[in-house]
Amino acid sequence: MTVHHDMPTTADFTALAGVHHPAISIYASTSPVVAERERAEVAVKSAFDAAIEQVKSDGASAAELDALRARRDAILGDLQLWGTLARSLAIFVAPDFDDVFVLPNRLDDSWHVGSHFTLGQLLRAPSQDQEAFAITISAHEWSLWHATPVARAAKLELDAQGVANLDEATNREPGEDRPRGAQRGTNSQGGASRLTGDEGRKTLLDLYAKRVVDVVRRALHELDPDERVPLFVFSAEPLLSLFIDRARNSRRVVGVSGGADRLTAAEVDEAVRQQLAKLNIHEAESQLRTLVEGTAGRVERDLAAIAREAADGAVETFWFDFTTSVNGTLAADSGAIEFASGNGTGDALADGTRAGDLLPQLALLVLAKGGKVVTVRGDDLDGGVWSGPAMAELRYALA
Repeated sequence: MTVHHDMPTTADFTALAGVHHPAISIYASTSPVVAERERAEVAVKSAFDAAIEQVKSDGASAAELDALRARRDAILGDLQLWGTLARSLAIFVAPDFDDVFVLPNRLDDSWHVGSHFTLGQLLRAPSQDQEAFAITISAHEWSLWHATPVARAAKLELDAQGVANLDEATNREPGEDRPRGAQRGTNSQGGASRLTGDEGRKTLLDLYAKRVVDVVRRALHELDPDERVPLFVFSAEPLLSLFIDRARNSRRVVGVSGGADRLTAAEVDEAVRQQLAKLNIHEAESQLRTLVEGTAGRVERDLAAIAREAADGAVETFWFDFTTSVNGTLAADSGAIEFASGNGTGDALADGTRAGDLLPQLALLVLAKGGKVVTVRGDDLDGGVWSGPAMAELRYALA
């Protein structure tokens, strides 16, 4: 059994693609929290049992069933696997094959049986942002975190001397409403005598935000000089808005309102993954809206046409709804598609040839030709910009 703790690669998808009859695909939401491990184990065992029963009813041989059960038992009995969970498991088992992926993003619980593995949800992991920075900040403390595609959010060690909290950053004694050295009734230190009440506290919070932003910006520049990775800010008002106003630059900065004191690493990671999911949905919808409204000549929705363009390397970006399946066969060299019976709802072509989900097959073809793939849930998107199950942005307008 092979267990992957990294994002699936092109080689992984190549191994999973094609006929693996009888093939079982299982997706299960999990948690790195030990107390929640049992729920995930029960869910996976239940999915396996249901899938194997389906394979049996489809006429699998005794040898095939024994092989599937042996691989199921090996996965369920792997203590190292169950001791290193993230937020999801993707499991692919056939009589002569098994692969398990431990993934950081939340996937939908599901199981599938067929001649091909169901890869739509697996493609979701590498096709969307799975890395982020986060800052949790209150008047009492602040911390900078980094969540990666293959690791939970971890606190970054920074030199925060002099800016560890509001009092330090504004040079005050704990509990005082003025910086140290300010004399009541005077205008020393730029009007420190007026730093009382709500407005005075807001001025102090703004100074605190500025000093923390300076430290954070230097740290993030070293880690991500191209400002590709988003920053989520967890804080309460008015500090949240003050920090964001100071932090804005070309990096994506997203505010999340709420208490930020004493959050554990697991809680920060869970919150970051939830916010990444929302950001991915928002950005996918924005890109689709721009495409539909501004470059209509480069939009293709017909799967057969998309396949031909993909084979020619003409697809820039391929969006598909990973919750939808359209079965058939795809000739990667020509892009020729044959749909399964029932307009793609069946498991085989009219001549009995086993069929797999065309949407992941098209996605892999696009990736092989240098294009980009974005997975979506159709229900998450505005019907004005999405009319699934798939859309493609072409590299050039159709003649």
